[in-house]
Amino acid sequence: MLLILKDKKKSVSGTEKTVKILQKKLKEKNIPVDIASLEEVELFVEKNNVQAFIKNKALTDYSAVFFRKVGNRKNLAFILSRIAQDKNIFFVDRLYRFTNDASKLKQTVALALGKVAVPKTYFSSAYTKKSIASAENFLGLPMVIKVSQSRKGLGVYLAKNKKEALEIIQKNPSDEIIIQEFIPNNFDYRILVLGTKIGCVIKRERPDKKNEFRNNVYLGASEEFLALSQVGATIKKEALLAARVADIQVAGVDIVISPDNKPYVFEVNRSPAFTFDEKISNELSSLANYLYQCCKKRKK
Repeated sequence: MLLILKDKKKSVSGTEKTVKILQKKLKEKNIPVDIASLEEVELFVEKNNVQAFIKNKALTDYSAVFFRKVGNRKNLAFILSRIAQDKNIFFVDRLYRFTNDASKLKQTVALALGKVAVPKTYFSSAYTKKSIASAENFLGLPMVIKVSQSRKGLGVYLAKNKKEALEIIQKNPSDEIIIQEFIPNNFDYRILVLGTKIGCVIKRERPDKKNEFRNNVYLGASEEFLALSQVGATIKKEALLAARVADIQVAGVDIVISPDNKPYVFEVNRSPAFTFDEKISNELSSLANYLYQCCKKRKK
């Protein structure tokens, strides 16, 4: 069975006519065809298990996928082609495997497929009461809502119930919003990965644990620079794996430890901020040394 996907918002009469003719011609060849829009996609993401549904039908029900028109949803086309590749589903065209747009959803899917422990994540192209209910069934409550292009903890919200979740999404119109499970914590680690080694580890702790759930320094969290020996091997291993899967050589990997002592990667930042006070931070010294080693290798 073939799935033809298009962007509903950008579809014109020519697109609609094209897919209808293709559907008819392939039916004559005994190939059933479903036509759907990218506004009808749902994703359920967790470590080593990413499931995609289109109009409540699993992507794995199809033997091939054809992207006819993707409009502004190139990131979603990339994600679906990445999932199709992982599930051994043929897709057209291969160009959708390549996109440089920063996206929390794109990265979370890639990390999950790369066997990195990420929070359970739900995505819908069009959020409704029904899709919010699906998110609750998958993630539980409360839920963390993130605008995919947000930075520094801004555009990240905690919803205690379905009504709050829908209100938050309606107030933040965006083509890409993800919902994640809430992992209770008092702090997180920002681990600076440089190539295949860890440059430094920063423990970030928010002062107001009652009213705030984000550990971003931009929002007032404190920083404590730790010796590498102060952080467990499992945490460091997960950070290195996450940076490798994300294919980022200078990476700020954000990790939270769950109440049952499991590390979860929240994000791999491709342009991490640095502390300039070298009395407390070795970030810039570590980065300079890494770049020096890169130049040295090139000369050989």
